[in-house]
Amino acid sequence: GHFSSALLEFGMTRCETDHLVFFLHSKSGLCLYHIVYVDDIVIIGDDTVGILYLKSHLHSQFQTKDLGPLRYSLGIKVAQSSSGIVIFQ
Repeated sequence: GHFSSALLEFGMTRCETDHLVFFLHSKSGLCLYHIVYVDDIVIIGDDTVGILYLKSHLHSQFQTKDLGPLRYSLGIKVAQSSSGIVIFQ
């Protein structure tokens, strides 16, 4: 659809095993993942600038709302700190 086209236009690649997962690896080794579930989007990666660009790109084409850092998704609680990420179910 149009949403997938926007991600591909941004330079992301669709995962062959899960068509709702897109990824982008930069030349400097940074990575960015975009995961779609119904109408929720999770963007993760170590390329903070790339994440900002992707959010801006999507917002320019769709009505998106940034809910901030991931805290809860699909029954999984996510706790983030400077020492890492902990996932609870």
